[in-house]
Amino acid sequence: MDKMIDLAEQHILESASRLRHIDEMMAKARGARLENSAAAQADARLRQLQSDRDRLAHELEGLQRSPRREGPDFVKRVEGLKGLLGSVGLQLEQLLAAVFELQK
Repeated sequence: MDKMIDLAEQHILESASRLRHIDEMMAKARGARLENSAAAQADARLRQLQSDRDRLAHELEGLQRSPRREGPDFVKRVEGLKGLLGSVGLQLEQLLAAVFELQK
């Protein structure tokens, strides 16, 4: 069971790291200057990603405060969160690439 707990703890740490990276990328995206419809589309997508980020951050906080950090169900929840944060990060990276391409 200790290996499951260690695995869950590792996933929590990785999720927290991904969340910080997402926050850094969002700050960069907000600093980008776009015009016309590209700006409106980027802003709408950024708002959606911010909403997803906030929901996942709330879930991560709940998992971090959880007194019962063991068992396959807990590990699955943490693994799922880690995957979702990775997905949000990837979408944000794609948005940033598009934004910076439009600035050229």
